[in-house]
Amino acid sequence: MRECEEVILNDPFLGKRVEESNFSTVPLRDEFLENARLFIFETYCRIHQRIDMGVLAEKLNLNYEEAERWIVNFIRGSKLDAKIDSETGTVIMEPNRPNVYEQLIDHTKALNGRTYKLVTQLLEQAQAQAAR
Repeated sequence: MRECEEVILNDPFLGKRVEESNFSTVPLRDEFLENARLFIFETYCRIHQRIDMGVLAEKLNLNYEEAERWIVNFIRGSKLDAKIDSETGTVIMEPNRPNVYEQLIDHTKALNGRTYKLVTQLLEQAQAQAAR
């Protein structure tokens, strides 16, 4: 993350500064870093069930308190089923159980597609035999 931030700041196109009164900012840097943090956090959540906050803070290029605040806000604002254990300093991911109704719909769609292919093949074979 630090290297990416340095590249953005030193790039003549990505690092274009915007001056507003006494404040100077690089708009693409902030957006890039936020999206990179989201990507890193989501990737860690898919892989691990229990994640150390210190490791996440380092990966997200934030100090421990900022990382904890960022993760709390992310969990609140998303459908992510996770809890923060303050005693051990870890993020605990709850197992993501698929919805039974969604599974039924997916299986029904797959069955419909397979049935269509089977009927198409049977009709083609019947037409080929009738042509002989």
